[in-house]
Amino acid sequence: MITDSQNHARWAGQLRAVTAQPLQFCPDFPEIAARWEAWWVFRADRPLLMATAVRKDDGIYRGKALHLVADRTKEWLAATRLQVATAHWVADTLPRIRADIGPCAPAAFLGAPLTLSEAEQTSWNTPTITTWNPPPKLDFSPENPWWCRVLELLALTAEDARGKYLVCLPDMAGAIDILVNLRDPTQLCMDIADESREAVKTAAMQVAAMWTGMFAGAADAVLDRGAGFINWVGAWSDRAYTVPTCDFNALIGPDDFEECCLPSLRSQTQSAGRMCFHLDGPQAARHAPALAAQPWVDAVQYTPGAGTPSAMAKVDMLRGLQQAGKPVLVTTPKNEVLELARALDPRGLAIWVDESISIAEADELAAAIKSFNK
Repeated sequence: MITDSQNHARWAGQLRAVTAQPLQFCPDFPEIAARWEAWWVFRADRPLLMATAVRKDDGIYRGKALHLVADRTKEWLAATRLQVATAHWVADTLPRIRADIGPCAPAAFLGAPLTLSEAEQTSWNTPTITTWNPPPKLDFSPENPWWCRVLELLALTAEDARGKYLVCLPDMAGAIDILVNLRDPTQLCMDIADESREAVKTAAMQVAAMWTGMFAGAADAVLDRGAGFINWVGAWSDRAYTVPTCDFNALIGPDDFEECCLPSLRSQTQSAGRMCFHLDGPQAARHAPALAAQPWVDAVQYTPGAGTPSAMAKVDMLRGLQQAGKPVLVTTPKNEVLELARALDPRGLAIWVDESISIAEADELAAAIKSFNK
């Protein structure tokens, strides 16, 4: 049986080999990859900047192509590859195609019926857990049709991506968020508050154990074909890493988060090798101190949340994470990029402009960031 440490060593060697050569759509890839690797350990020479600009009215489809995922995979690749080839990748942004079936893909791998919506550019699961007594049978089958489809997408993309761009894994999520999709967020809140609490904790660890095989299979599908992989947050790492979302934490308090969520998240991190935690919105921000205290949390990505103030409203929280040794990757509007860069430690800071931006604006921001420490 292959151990986690054996996987980590093999994946690291494959990832480092990918960084040795430029990419067709990113000639500066070796330099950018080195800067990202320095970011993980607070040694970046400046803040990293991510933004993507496209030429308006070019007539190119810019969605996730979810309508093609189920049975037209070659058309899916052609549509998404055209987006990569025609986008303006700014500063430290890495060109990639994501094998995307929507949020929390492992719930579908565990049998929760999946509905894809091209119109809404997302997907959702129909919950399958109706009771904890008797405990639900959680099973991951290599024959699961959605798992087979994702492996097909990863293999198809990796063969095309080698030497040209990177492959982005699907949303592998965190164990509790996977349970949310198998159960229901309201029901899971009630479960944690009543006598089902222990059953939820047990199930989360079972999901984390099965997740190990899912992550390894996805990583191997890309790396064994000579391509490199990243996750949806866009960061490069010379070691394999995961982004275990736990959006459910916005609904629970710190004690419940530490008891019910952190053990399975730690298990997933041990399997993957590195972890960048996705902290989503002001309600989830209450858990920053718990994340700061965990030595196995390598980095934190913060999204302010829809309809909420920008990340500048949480600068003190972000400083606290950095002071605890966690580099941060922060989503912020374009007009606050430089303000955020001045407010935080540039050695462990990455900024993601997650809004529409023109090519001229993108180049102006990139020039400002590149001269930030000069």
